[in-house]
Amino acid sequence: MVTQQGVSLSRYRATKLMKELGIVSCQVPKHKYRKAAVEHIEIPKHLGRQFAVTAPNEVWLGNVT
Repeated sequence: MVTQQGVSLSRYRATKLMKELGIVSCQVPKHKYRKAAVEHIEIPKHLGRQFAVTAPNEVWLGNVT
């Protein structure tokens, strides 16, 4: 509303004026992360660290870190 009246306004000046007038911003609160119910899901290791394969396309691996 202030800028529509032709007054230049920075965020710092707006903060100062809001404090003087007792105005509080009503913004949506930030997202809060929730703790997982289960900390870590145990995934079976089918290869058992046997990485020596005899032919192509027998074993496919991936790493997500």
